[in-house]
Amino acid sequence: MEYRINGFDQIKAFYSIVFEQKYEIRPQHISLYVFLINQNNRNNWVEWFKCPFDLAMAGACIGNKKTYYKCLSDLQDWGLIKYEKGINDYKAPKIKIEVLNCTSTDTSTVPQSEPLPIPQPIPQPTPQDTHIYKPITNKPKTKNRVFSPPMLSEVISYFSENGYSEQLAARAFNFYAVANWTDSKGNKVKNWKQKMQSVWFKEENKSQFSNSQKQNMVFINGEWRQKTPAPDYR
Repeated sequence: MEYRINGFDQIKAFYSIVFEQKYEIRPQHISLYVFLINQNNRNNWVEWFKCPFDLAMAGACIGNKKTYYKCLSDLQDWGLIKYEKGINDYKAPKIKIEVLNCTSTDTSTVPQSEPLPIPQPIPQPTPQDTHIYKPITNKPKTKNRVFSPPMLSEVISYFSENGYSEQLAARAFNFYAVANWTDSKGNKVKNWKQKMQSVWFKEENKSQFSNSQKQNMVFINGEWRQKTPAPDYR
């Protein structure tokens, strides 16, 4: 019969023997046997191959030569290998891996791995009817301006520029000033010039005196009065 080893079947059959616990197989036996299979593979699965003891000890992580040869003897006694010693302990022994029978029933004693749980689908959130993000626009944000009440002189100047009397300007100023600059409806005044134009700048409120006439007049107690000419003491 031709000597031929299938590495996968050989390791499969070997671990069946390990799990049967028929022999007192220790970790050093397993590491040495697996290393010898690796060496046989590197030698193209020849029937006999040489393996130096220091190489085998390093590959199997065995630190004692006595332990190494004890493991070789145990593997041979269990029918897993055959080996022939060298001329002395320092010469490489010749080793043969025994072909192990591997059928579908040989793995019945090998513990089976537990199947991985099937991942459950993660529920997706219900899509919302509207977008949760605001659309990006290029419109600059407008800052809310803080209203600053005008001075009486500013109101009078603005009324005069538009042809209205200082008396009317004083009335308008007092109307809003006493109400903390709120209009008749209780709304805060935001732009006092705009408010003056919409409420007070009417044709019937136009000043009855021209600017040239006002030069000879003075505004006293809310009304225009003619200036008193200076006395002549000559």
